[in-house]
This record gives sequence, structure tokens and C-alpha cells, in this order.
Amino acid sequence: MLSMDYKPRRPLSEAQRELADKLLSEVKNDKYRAVSFKMDGILVITPFSDISDLCFLMENDYAEVCGKNGADFPGLRIKAGEAALKKREIAARVNLKYIYSILAKMAEITEEQANELMARECALLEKYAFPREFGKTLFREAKNRKKRVVVIAESVYPAQTIKNILENCGYGSYDELVTVSEIKNATGESYYAETLKKAGVSAQKLLHIGGDVAFDIELPIVKGSKALLMSLPFSLMAKSGRVRGYAVEKDLFSFDERRYFILRCVFGLYSAYGFDTPQNKQPLSDFCGDRYMLGFLVLGPLTLMQDWQFDTNRQAEIVGAMEKVAKIAAGRDDFIDMFRAHFGDIEGIFGTDGCQLPLEFAEKCLCAADREMLAGHLSADTMKKWSRSVKEPEIVPFSEKYSDQNAVSKLADKMFPPGTKVRNIVDGILTKGRGHSK
Repeated sequence: MLSMDYKPRRPLSEAQRELADKLLSEVKNDKYRAVSFKMDGILVITPFSDISDLCFLMENDYAEVCGKNGADFPGLRIKAGEAALKKREIAARVNLKYIYSILAKMAEITEEQANELMARECALLEKYAFPREFGKTLFREAKNRKKRVVVIAESVYPAQTIKNILENCGYGSYDELVTVSEIKNATGESYYAETLKKAGVSAQKLLHIGGDVAFDIELPIVKGSKALLMSLPFSLMAKSGRVRGYAVEKDLFSFDERRYFILRCVFGLYSAYGFDTPQNKQPLSDFCGDRYMLGFLVLGPLTLMQDWQFDTNRQAEIVGAMEKVAKIAAGRDDFIDMFRAHFGDIEGIFGTDGCQLPLEFAEKCLCAADREMLAGHLSADTMKKWSRSVKEPEIVPFSEKYSDQNAVSKLADKMFPPGTKVRNIVDGILTKGRGHSK
């Protein structure tokens, strides 16, 4: 795990403090003698937009171990994971060994080569995983209150990798670990039962904290436990404003590809640090009404780009104004420190395509409340002209999961947002065309 010797300079908002206090008060409640935590997203996070981005860091490993084109690995690894899920039907029944057994057949490599690649993926996750600070705050409070702590790892990774990550992230004092992928024929019901068994208390004395409404809220409550939803940072980030949707929409068919890897890492860091402590969406704001967040996501990525030039004079004016505001500059500076701490000089390998998109969004679409954060640093005439030019962006529907969609499905997402009546009709047509049945 990377050593992080500093904290972001962004103070908590009032809404964040209120939510944090509510969660802490439940953990402190003497009514509960045990607390169970989901590991992924609650106690431990990564600096990526999606865990599948780890695959792009294994291109050289694949070429070295298998003597094949390293650029092929991300697609193979993702397809193997999807095939494993399709065959096992339930995510909790998929583990990394099974994924790599499928990958070995797809790539025509030996079992030994697949095992070496699997070991390298585990090592990479151990390197990049780091603690979600608010999750650690709740964990420590539970331990300080002498409560029994159970960690639930709903993950494809083997138990030893999970144990190493928890130790590296400062969670070595947990009492029990439930590794869902190692439960035979695992379901939500079965791993809740295993959690309750290891907690050693009645359901009424167990407090569960997780990020999935169905499995972390509804299931425990139905079984008699108290459950708290601690929303995942990436989900909070993606729903907090329109900027990520704008970036995805600019190149919908290619956003998950290699050339946008660094931009996806930018959004990963923005979510990990800006939304560590839960918060509700700030009305009429794309950056939570926070100058720090504006500097982090707009100015920060620009520092990675070499020989980059402004597309318009207005962009230069906006950046010049932002650099004059201390809180905006603090966000930029924290981004630089955090990016280097997590990734080093990795943009030299992947390039920086798309890192100007947050600035482009600010110029073309930034809402009135966020533009006001620059009032006094731009002339009244510039502010007026900027206001007149701003338009509503097209927004891509939010999805937490990576989807290796074909071009037709991606086009459907763009034209007919999931959940709408028209989209349901389109899905029916597409499903029949692919020969699938429900």
C-alpha cells in the first residue's frame, strides 16, 4: 500500500458533519455488541474509477509472462470475468482462480502462466488499495467500544490477498473475516448467516454497515439487524454533478479504453478524496459548491498535460481566475500530491487524453452557483458573456459497474436512457435480436 502522510485540505461541509455524526452515534450505541463492515468501498478503496482499470496496469506482465501482445490483456481479463459471472450466475460465487481458468482457455496460455498473472493481479491490488478514512473512523470507534468486528469481503480475490490488504490498510485488529467467494454456493442469505454466526450475537445486537441497498440494508433489516447505508465514494461523485457524465458523453464508445485511463484515474481520485465522508448532492452545483473541489478536478488534471494549449481565450481567463483563489489552488495542489503518491509518473505511459474535459465542461456548462465562485476575479463583462454562452450538457446515465457493451447497446444507452418507457421497448427488441430469453 502507498504511504499517505497527509490529509486533503478540504474541510467537511455541514451536511457531511451531520451524516458523519449520525453514523458514529449508531456505532457508539451500546445496544449493538457487534458491528459488521463490508470491506470494498466501505473500509478499503482504490484510486480507480473501476477495479477493471487494474487490468491496464498488467499489459507488460502479460507480455512478459506469456510472450503475447500486452495490449490484448485488459479485454481478455474483463471478458473472462464476465464469462465467469455468466456461468456462475451469482457474483458471490465467482473467484479469481475461476476467472483465470477461463482466461487461460481464451488466451491459450498454460495453467502456470495463468497462475503467475493471477498472483501479479493480487499484488497490484495490495499495492493500490488504501483505507477509506471515514470507514476507518467507524472501525476504530467500534473497536474502542469493545464491540466484536466482522469484516465481509464480497470480492473475487483470495482470502490471503484480502487479509494482506486489511493489514496494510490498518484493519488488522478485526475479530472475524467472512470471505464470500469461499462460501459454497454463496448467496446473500448465506453470507449474512455466516456474518451473524461469526459475530456471535443475536441479530438484534448486530449493526451492519455497507453500500448496497439490497444486500446491506434490506437483507439485514429483514433478518432483525440494524443496517446503515454508507454510500460508495464513486457513486456519490458520479451523482454529485454533471461533469463526469459530460466527459463520458464526449466519447461514449471509447471512454472505457486505454487512452482514457488517466482521465478515469482522475475521477477515481476525485471520488476517493472528495467523497470519502458521505454527503448529499449539493443543489444546483456541479462541484458541491466547493472551491476546493473545483480546483481539484479542473485545474489538477491540467498539470499532467505537457504542451497543452487553451482552446479558447475564455478558458485562459477562467483558469487565470481560478489560480487567484486560494481554496481553488489548494485543491489543485492536493491533486498533484495525491496523483504522484498513488501513480507516480504513469501518465508518461498512458498519455493524458481527456484531461482537459473538466475545464471544457466548466467553460461550456458550469452552473450559475459554481460560476459565482469566481466572481470578483473575472470582469463583469466576462461573467455576463460566459453566462450567456453556458448550455445544458447531455448527460450519460450513471452506472457503477463496468459494462463491456457492444456498439448497439452503447448507442441505446445514449439515445434512450435506461429505465425509460422507450428504452424498455428498445431492450425488448435488442434482446430478441440477440437470441436471448429472460
